[in-house]
Amino acid sequence: MAKRYRPVLRDQPFLLPPDMREWLPAGHPVHLVIAVVEDHLDTSAFHAGRRAGGAGAAGYDPDMMVTLLVWAYAHGVTSSRRIEELCGTDVAFRLICGGNRPDHASVARFRAASGGAAGEFFAQVLVLCAELGMGRLGVVALDGTKVAASASKSANRTRERLRELAGQAAAAHAAADAAEDALFGQAAGDEVPEDAWRAGRRGERIAAALASLDAEAAAADAARQAKAEEYVEAARAGTPRAGHQPAEAGAELAELALARKIAAQQARIDAWHARQAARAAAGRKRQPGPPPADPAGYCRVKEAAAQVTRARARAAAAAQQQEQQQEQERKDRNRKGPGPVRNITDPHSRLMPVRGGGFIQGYNAQNVTSSDGLIIATALTASTTDAPWFEPMLRKAEDAAALITAPPPPPRHRHPRHPRRR
Repeated sequence: MAKRYRPVLRDQPFLLPPDMREWLPAGHPVHLVIAVVEDHLDTSAFHAGRRAGGAGAAGYDPDMMVTLLVWAYAHGVTSSRRIEELCGTDVAFRLICGGNRPDHASVARFRAASGGAAGEFFAQVLVLCAELGMGRLGVVALDGTKVAASASKSANRTRERLRELAGQAAAAHAAADAAEDALFGQAAGDEVPEDAWRAGRRGERIAAALASLDAEAAAADAARQAKAEEYVEAARAGTPRAGHQPAEAGAELAELALARKIAAQQARIDAWHARQAARAAAGRKRQPGPPPADPAGYCRVKEAAAQVTRARARAAAAAQQQEQQQEQERKDRNRKGPGPVRNITDPHSRLMPVRGGGFIQGYNAQNVTSSDGLIIATALTASTTDAPWFEPMLRKAEDAAALITAPPPPPRHRHPRHPRRR
């Protein structure tokens, strides 16, 4: 007799296991994640910011929310709405929630309020990984990963365009106020304009992007000026710094070097005459040999004077070149591109070059991993290159290595809360 297919009886009623932990095999990783968060990690920082008691519905257990985020992130799920959906459709997510189904707003608020506690929490994760034999630190690797932002490249604007948009927004607001005053009179004069309360607030984003550009340019100028002043102060104190000197201080540093050479040569001349006078007073013969050369004719003084002349010429040439460059940029802006831009959707994001060519609007995530693939340090940056983050990430990796190699901490006590049902 021929075998038949197994029946698919979707309308067949049946009872689920009385213990929801039996929904998944005992060896499923979600059981380990739940046990680690609830029994081995200190989550008191997440509990500290929660409000219990009073009117209203009971809040979600912070331990459950932390476990939910850890499991979601481990599977590449970062959308709060997607997490809410999986809490109703995915067995592992349902098991973590224990019959609850937090909405996406609750997930987003918990994540936003847990920024400070998250760093300490993941430091504990590193320690636990070390106790489990993970994190071999013989060789570590640092790499940057470009992460796309929720913003379009076409929303980038130059400083001039941002100023123009800001002016247009201000003019539009003024025109709207004038039109409303003419239409409604003084009775509605204190009404809140629509652009002030609507969710988009495009004018605010334009202002924020423009302020970011201005602040970045001002910070760069201030950093260059501060570095130049440090070199000048060190030279004035008699301890000139070695290495490449800032162009902004080249002429002043050369003049200080010339003054030091003149003073040093004059000191040698004065010391020679003092020795001769001392020998004459003692009735001794005059020291043979000519006196040291006059500072104006001394070779090193002449060389320092020539450096002053060259430094002044370089400064004048740099100023002239800057003027010419600005004029050239105004002439061929379309050919060379718009220069620094800011995104009016996400002003913190930047245009990031990606492997294979092209750009994305996003961020540059820095990650340090151990030889067995454990991420021991991470940072999200808006820098288009990785080199400036080598030293800061190295320091973070050293701090993480100290946690991993430290002796195991004493057992932690759980944050007091309602007794767990078994």
